[in-house]
Amino acid sequence: MTGKDTTMVSSGDGQKNVVPPWLRAIAGIKLYDLCEIHSSKECNFYCRVCMVAMCKECMTQHDLSGHEVIKAYKFDRVASFRVKDLEPSWDIYDICSYNKNGWFVAVIHKRGDGIGRSHDQSDAGDCESCQYRLKSPSTKYCSVECKVEALMKMTESESMKKEAKRKVETISGGSSSNVQSFRKQPRKQKNPQRAPFY
Repeated sequence: MTGKDTTMVSSGDGQKNVVPPWLRAIAGIKLYDLCEIHSSKECNFYCRVCMVAMCKECMTQHDLSGHEVIKAYKFDRVASFRVKDLEPSWDIYDICSYNKNGWFVAVIHKRGDGIGRSHDQSDAGDCESCQYRLKSPSTKYCSVECKVEALMKMTESESMKKEAKRKVETISGGSSSNVQSFRKQPRKQKNPQRAPFY
């Protein structure tokens, strides 16, 4: 992974999070759908380099030199990756993980619909992206997609803040007495009149 292929995002605790390029496209990937080439097989493998889902037959035909292929698992009728497969390339400490046959897995796609619900008084919170009820109070996101979405929004807002700051510095770089409004008419009337009472 090269520096130009990653997006650096600062989290609130001063830690750097890198969103790998193969995770940016994760929302559009359909795992466990039928393969387009081998119609009887399910796509349960994902190539990190090509960013495509493939079945077992496609994987045997795929050029594996320099490619990293990870297996997707079904957990609670949704696709998930093993935490062990994600940890070397991305920090997933704040994604809710589940135990599946002795392996911890992280769900790939959003679990909630974005609508907040009323809950009992438990300590666990909601996903910061889709409002899904989390099982652990130490996690912020219910899925890999939610965390990627949140980090990309943070990156966008930080770049917008930097752009706004640059514009302000450019404007304030000149003399402040020459700054004029571009309004055609003043905001308030000089002598406002009330509507007549009937």
